[in-house]
Amino acid sequence: MYKHIITAAILAGCTSAALSADDSNTTVGGLVFLDVGHISEQQNGKDIPPTGTGFDVKRAYLIVNHKFDDVWSANLTTDAQYLSAPSTITSTSATNNGVTTFTSTTNTNNSGGVTEIFIKRLYLQAKLDDAFVVDAGSYTSPWIGYLEQNLYEYRFVEKTESDRFGYATTSDWGLNATGVVGDSGWIVYSASVVNGGGFKNPTRTKGVDFEGSLGVKPADWLAIGLGFYSGHLGQITATSADFAKNTATRLDVAAGVHVGGFRLGAEYFNAKNYKAGNTSTGILSGPGGVVVATNVTPALSTGSVKSDKADGFAGWTSYAFDAQWSIFARYDRAKPSEDITPNLKDTYFHLGVDYKPIKKVDIALVYKNEKVDNGAISIGSADGNGSYTIGGTGVAGTGVTTSGKFSEVGVYAQVAF
Repeated sequence: MYKHIITAAILAGCTSAALSADDSNTTVGGLVFLDVGHISEQQNGKDIPPTGTGFDVKRAYLIVNHKFDDVWSANLTTDAQYLSAPSTITSTSATNNGVTTFTSTTNTNNSGGVTEIFIKRLYLQAKLDDAFVVDAGSYTSPWIGYLEQNLYEYRFVEKTESDRFGYATTSDWGLNATGVVGDSGWIVYSASVVNGGGFKNPTRTKGVDFEGSLGVKPADWLAIGLGFYSGHLGQITATSADFAKNTATRLDVAAGVHVGGFRLGAEYFNAKNYKAGNTSTGILSGPGGVVVATNVTPALSTGSVKSDKADGFAGWTSYAFDAQWSIFARYDRAKPSEDITPNLKDTYFHLGVDYKPIKKVDIALVYKNEKVDNGAISIGSADGNGSYTIGGTGVAGTGVTTSGKFSEVGVYAQVAF
């Protein structure tokens, strides 16, 4: 409770200071994603949660920008999520015959749900030139930033594929350099050194991770992007530096065509050692003690760490009839565990009609359909709780036996102000 009070006080103080500043130098706004609809999820032909009809606010950003001068500026973006059963993690250690093992225990509080406010982005920016801008703090990740700013329009309906599977994050704590080269902006780049645990985890790590993206526009109607990630996802600290470990890597390729009201785009990713499948249950899990670093020292026989890789493809298209009406569609296909449970696969698509009554409001009627075969996958784009699990598991020792289906019909909206 004390931490929540301190956090709320800091955020309130920052917002108050921004609001009291010169209006010409400070802007305050927000972005909200919300939806209402009916979800149907099945496992072995039977309905399971979150099947039902309801209303949800997926994202609620408060955005404060302040410009000190022509070079220096700052940003604070907060977000919120609802937790029905808040949890805390307790770490303990024990030494036996000179070998120390570490155990992390998750304690769930079932006394009631809470809404948490947290920092999404908080950075100081120095714009030295259009081709060289430096940001320190929690800043937009290079790859997701490139996709959402240049190629993919419908984030309020669904995350990009690498993001929704947890193979890419939207922001992280560290140092970033970005820039636009050429009068026509035909080259854009972004490079970051980060802690690796994502914006919710600013924990100091033993080393830093690297992520970069490069986008080119060889023609006004064509954009091509490349992305790369390498590191330990915030799992390696001074305590765990000698544990058995892997390096997580990700390669990304994307392209987009924009001619008149027509758009066509695609994303491909190949990720290694982010997560791992389970041959007995089919459950995909990680990172942490599963893929990146084991929680025992390599001196023990169990001090090994799994290695697994995933890849996926997403394609999307849209057509805008005019400034208010458009139609859109998307198709994804992924294999999240090619080495350990190669039969585990995910297929997803959505269709929709978007209406824009005013410039900063979108209202879309959407149909979603997803199927997971031969296992279970946690998808990070469900409701305010953050994720849901699609699929089923087999009996330990007998292999995977079940799969799952998910569908939804709903009205999705985004409101910017």
